[in-house]
Amino acid sequence: MLSFLCAALMQHAEWFEEQLEADLKWSFALNGVHAATSDFQDIVLLDTKRFGKALVIDGKLQSAERVEFIYHECLVHPALLLHDNPKTIFIMGGGEGSTARESLKHKDVDKVIMCDIDRE
Repeated sequence: MLSFLCAALMQHAEWFEEQLEADLKWSFALNGVHAATSDFQDIVLLDTKRFGKALVIDGKLQSAERVEFIYHECLVHPALLLHDNPKTIFIMGGGEGSTARESLKHKDVDKVIMCDIDRE
């Protein structure tokens, strides 16, 4: 059964809003929504008008297609550039695969192991 959040999104799929602080929230105009519940979390895939597809987990925006590279490049490249010989990368979480994608851009990386709580 979908959570309250997922059910609400499915019924009112014109906008997605997330309250960030008491006086701050952001809103995204939507083209469409797909929602599901796994054993561990509520998963919503939004099709936003400005940012492309966006992943929301448990009501919190995780990333958006047109801007996710900014976060993932900054997360991965500084660490790998400082490492003398990065051969094997272990990623805890990162189910969308963007951290793995950025890691594999480094020619010295032979193997990426990613472990996520959820198969969904």
